[in-house]
Amino acid sequence: MLKLRRREIEVSSTLLWQMVLRDREANSPWQRLRRNLLLLIQLLLLAALVLALARPFWRVPTVASGTLVVLLDGSASMQATDAAGAATRFEAARTAVRQLINSLGTNGSMSIILVGHQPQVLATATGDKAELLDVIRRAQPDQGEGDWAAATALASGAVRAGDAAHSVIVVVSDGGLPANLPPLPAEVRYIPVGSSADNLAIRALAVRATPAGPQLFASVANYGSAGRSVIVSVSINGKLNSAQQLSVPAGGSADMVLSNLPPDPAVYQARLTLPAGDNGNGGRLDALPLDDQAWAVYQPPSAGRVLVISPGNVFLEQVFAALSAQMGFQPFRLKAGQPIPPDPFNLYVFDGPISGTLPSGDLLLINPSSNPLFSVGGVFTSTAAARVAQNDPLTRFVDWRGVHLLQARQVALPPWAHAVVDTDGGPLIFAGEVDGRRVAVITFDLHDSDLPLQVTFPILMSNLLNYLAPANAFSAPDSLQPGQSVSIKLSGGETNLSIQDPAGARTPVPADGNFAGTRRLGVYTLWSNQTVVGNFAVNLFDPFESNIRPAPSIRIGRDEVSASAPAEQGTLEIWPWIAVAAFVLLLVEWWVYHRGMTAPKFRKTTLEA
Repeated sequence: MLKLRRREIEVSSTLLWQMVLRDREANSPWQRLRRNLLLLIQLLLLAALVLALARPFWRVPTVASGTLVVLLDGSASMQATDAAGAATRFEAARTAVRQLINSLGTNGSMSIILVGHQPQVLATATGDKAELLDVIRRAQPDQGEGDWAAATALASGAVRAGDAAHSVIVVVSDGGLPANLPPLPAEVRYIPVGSSADNLAIRALAVRATPAGPQLFASVANYGSAGRSVIVSVSINGKLNSAQQLSVPAGGSADMVLSNLPPDPAVYQARLTLPAGDNGNGGRLDALPLDDQAWAVYQPPSAGRVLVISPGNVFLEQVFAALSAQMGFQPFRLKAGQPIPPDPFNLYVFDGPISGTLPSGDLLLINPSSNPLFSVGGVFTSTAAARVAQNDPLTRFVDWRGVHLLQARQVALPPWAHAVVDTDGGPLIFAGEVDGRRVAVITFDLHDSDLPLQVTFPILMSNLLNYLAPANAFSAPDSLQPGQSVSIKLSGGETNLSIQDPAGARTPVPADGNFAGTRRLGVYTLWSNQTVVGNFAVNLFDPFESNIRPAPSIRIGRDEVSASAPAEQGTLEIWPWIAVAAFVLLLVEWWVYHRGMTAPKFRKTTLEA
């Protein structure tokens, strides 16, 4: 239909018809190809684009293929700088995950879970390699411990929601997994990262008020296989105060104590450095710099008043007398049954049955009877095998293994409280907040146990008093770790509260007073409008993360999973390189079109003197 149809007319001469003949030759269906560099480049460009669209690939060995669920370790130990060919272990782990993504087959899919303080699902059952590579590029590690229990639960859910028969769970980590993880519903494979175990860490730093003034305690641990010497420098409000050299044995620790410190509120910082002449590991102290420094905040205790309502309890009187000088409160005693004075107290301690109306302040109830806050039943004797809450400031340094009880009150745990020490028969100690006040309850009579005879008794009472009647503007333990919440308990009158993190960013304090944005190590500042109310510190203080020795295997359920070698055949698509070649050809074609197909000629120039 589009073929040209011409009429044939005889003419006397063709001299005047050259342009017509040339147009006819150009529209001839069959003619000889002429040499044309642009045409050759365009054909090569077209061939490269067609080949790229075909998505060719090579067979490459890989750890796993098919439907993958990747658990990427994002804990503090992954920031160690001992990974081969990478800046940190986390970078090496990202490289390993990229290799899994690049070798993913056409019908394969991948879910990625970043294991941090709060595990994050970065990608869900997708085969889009661009999306997977992008989420891996944007992933960042935390500065605290990873929650592997929650991460494995997410992985189990991802497997059950997909193709469980062909699913594989790949753990990319340095092996710092807890030993009590449950079994997973799919095959588990392990890609280890890291090579060194050499690490020194500040495992404790605290400043306490004593009759002679503030006293600082610091402890340094050595997780390496050789003894080390280290300089511990202590600064007060940014000014160097002391520097001591400690010898720390392999697998052990060394402590130091500083006295005669200034009595004023201050921020203390301890830092580890190499002694003079010690090159260490190429001038580095160790592979993990996160735990080479720590902070502590000293706030002189403010005088508070504690009212103890008891028929007479020598144990309580002795422990309150011992703690009053250290914690800066004044204990007052009231005989049970007498009316409570109208003057307010910071804390009310009821020992035994409760009579009358409970005061509106914070409460510590010991062996209580029924009251408006919770109901009390009979007694139970199954008090053995007590379970102590983990990562709870109330159980810090509390060792319950040597405590024996005759009986305790049967109390149904109220919805506003959490169990601190629990048994099958019921809670022994619980605490929480209700009606704007804090309440802690010990459900047994101290005379029915050997708790007052144990070393853990004053430690437990100190933790309870710090929670119920903190001496500082707010409650923040010295061992506060990344991700743990801080309870803001102010005396009143402060407005527009905000907290400034170590990076300088400010965050408003929630209405309930619980601040959980403690993901960075360093000193946090509490502001009221433009006035500093106080400070608190967040430190690593985690032997599980500071012990950076890579594990050759991990335990999932009852199975021991060793390092997995690339035993399967994956697919490595090469179309991106072909697309790059096509782009280069496009640039060449553009250059030839604009510059011509012949090289420029150079004229000879003669210079005359």
